[in-house]
Amino acid sequence: MDNKKEIIPLSLTNDYSDVPSWYVLCTNGLCPFQGSCLRYQVASWAPESMEVATCVMPKVLKDGKCRWYDRRNVVVWASGFAHLYDCVMKKDYTSMRKGITSYLHGPKTYYEYMRGERPLSPEQQQWIQDFVKSFGYEWEVPFDRYFEAYEYHHVLPSQT
Repeated sequence: MDNKKEIIPLSLTNDYSDVPSWYVLCTNGLCPFQGSCLRYQVASWAPESMEVATCVMPKVLKDGKCRWYDRRNVVVWASGFAHLYDCVMKKDYTSMRKGITSYLHGPKTYYEYMRGERPLSPEQQQWIQDFVKSFGYEWEVPFDRYFEAYEYHHVLPSQT
């Protein structure tokens, strides 16, 4: 297996279309965390035509803390795994595919991940790598593409 891992760097275009629709924004220009908060940064990317969004209210900033603060964090995502089974022995193929399918929440989403339609988080990549190793394979899982992107938190991260 080829270990070369070319990573596409973070796009500097600040494309709002990359932001998940569920992501809560912040427009509090007086917040002391605005320089490092992804919610504030992303709100500045919103297109001029956007009139309504789900936003954090300024009053959530209490005692110098904001429970909605989401530190800008760039991580390496993977996309697709078309060649995952190329070096897997026939006796392991079905069990491995079923285990990964279950982990990725069923056949529909499994194939979306496999084709690269959904990106794999670092945690998902590691789980798949560990699962493959549990079958005795020591090679690095060959994801099709790697790219840097922000990590958007759906749940509230811990307070600053």
